[in-house]
Parts: sequence; C-alpha cells; structure tokens
Amino acid sequence: MPEVKLTEEYGFCFGVKRALEIALKNLDEGVKFDSLGPIIHNEFVVADLKNKGVEVLTELHESKKDHILVRTHGVPPEVYTEAEKFGKSIIDCTCPFVANAQKWAKRFYEEGYLVIVVGKKDHPEVKGIVGHTDGKALVVSSGSEVDANLVRNKRVGVVAQTTSRLDMVEDVLRVLVDLVSELRFANTRCNTTQKRQEQVEKLSREVEVMVIVGGKNSSNTRRLYEIASSNCKKAYLIESSDELMNEWFYNVNSVGVTGGASTPPEMVEEVYYRIKNLLEGGVYGRGKVNEGQ
Repeated sequence: MPEVKLTEEYGFCFGVKRALEIALKNLDEGVKFDSLGPIIHNEFVVADLKNKGVEVLTELHESKKDHILVRTHGVPPEVYTEAEKFGKSIIDCTCPFVANAQKWAKRFYEEGYLVIVVGKKDHPEVKGIVGHTDGKALVVSSGSEVDANLVRNKRVGVVAQTTSRLDMVEDVLRVLVDLVSELRFANTRCNTTQKRQEQVEKLSREVEVMVIVGGKNSSNTRRLYEIASSNCKKAYLIESSDELMNEWFYNVNSVGVTGGASTPPEMVEEVYYRIKNLLEGGVYGRGKVNEGQ
C-alpha cells in the first residue's frame, strides 16, 4: 500500500501564531490598522486580513489610519521614529526570534565589530537586521560571497537570518575563521525552523516524492524546498492543493508532505489527504488531483 508521510511539525510557527493572534485581537477590539508589508508570506492569510479591512502598504504615510502593524519580519529602527513623526501607533508583530537577531547585530555593531548577516540581502527580515547596524552590516549567503579584503584582520560578529540553513552559516564561518582577527557568532537561527529543516532532511531521503506547501515568496518555505530537492528527485513547492498534479504520483509508493512556518496547518492537511486519497484510489492522469474525483 502506498504511504503518505507528514512531518511531525508543519504549519504556523510560534512567531506567526503570535503575530496573527495580536492582529486578530486588535481587530476584535475595533482597532483599525494597516500593515507595513504583508504580516507573513502567505497570500491566503493576507487576503483574509484584507477582507477584514487591513491593507498592505509599502510606506507609512500611505495609511490614513492611526495604527500601523509591523510584520513578523521586523523593520529597521527608523520606521518607529517615522511612525511617531506621523502620529501613528505601532502594533508590533516582530517575531521574537527576529528581534533577537536584531539585538545581537546592534550589540556587535556598538562593540566595534564588523557585522555580517548570513541570509538573503533583499529579504525584509535581513533589511531590518541590517538597519540595526545603521545600515553598515554586510550580507552574504555563502562563504564564496565573503570579500576577503573587507574582513581580513578585522573583528567580526556574525548573526544569521532566522530561516538560514545550517550549512549556509557553517560555510560562511569556515571562510571567516582563516581571515579575521576575532570572530564572534550569535546563533540567531530559529530553533523551530532548525527542527523543521532537520525533519525535511530526514523525510526527503526516505520518500520518492516530497511536497512542500507554502508561499513561493516565503524564505522559510523555500529553504525546506531546497533541502527536499537536494535529497529527492521529485520535490514540489505548491501554495495550495489546487496545484497538485496526478502525474507526480504515478507509480509512486511513498510521498512526504510538510508546510512552511507561514502556511495554515489546515492547508497542509488538505494536501496530505488529497494525495493519500489519490494513492489509495489509484486514480491517475495528467490533470490536477482534485479534477475528476
């Protein structure tokens, strides 16, 4: 009998749950607010909040409401100053793990270290972390991106984007240790993210097909997909069960399923049960899984 396995942990992480609880509590209390950037990288959640009156903005001054929500990814310090200038009250949904990365980056910078952030330069979380070093931190995603001329014989402090893969961080540290005069590292990777990556690492080695559910613009979800792809020839990243294709599962006996930290758990479970029903029913074709059933 074909088997479909679900990772032990999937769906909303602590930081996402906390952010949504804060947002919904404010809405229930009649507080009207807009969000500076999407609260999380999940279009379904963002659409639901929009239906409740929460608009996603790119600039503070665009909002006519008195309250502004700061997304889970955090923001640079100047955003808080700007909010005060415009008379806006902040609803702070910054993930505590992200806030910890910001704190360490600021501490290293104030102690005179050259700060390096391991992560994706254009990611909002990383931009927020860099902002806590007055914009002076360097951002790299691998050891090959380290500029030896900039770091040689320097005192360097390293922090990581919370969703960074362990191998990315290790790669950067290996390069730095031979170049710098002093190296400090604050392990700011989210422990929940680390656990989920370990689970995907293990499961993707055991199955023939791996399906990751989550926003394609979600950093933590893409990390899971990258890990799965390195171990499993058939790995797919989808945003909902509507994207499942019958042909992915033809003549397959084992499938693994998980979801990113910003993916509602019920969406992951829907994917799991649709694949399970498909395999147990032996229904195949070139169409989508939910067609013709």
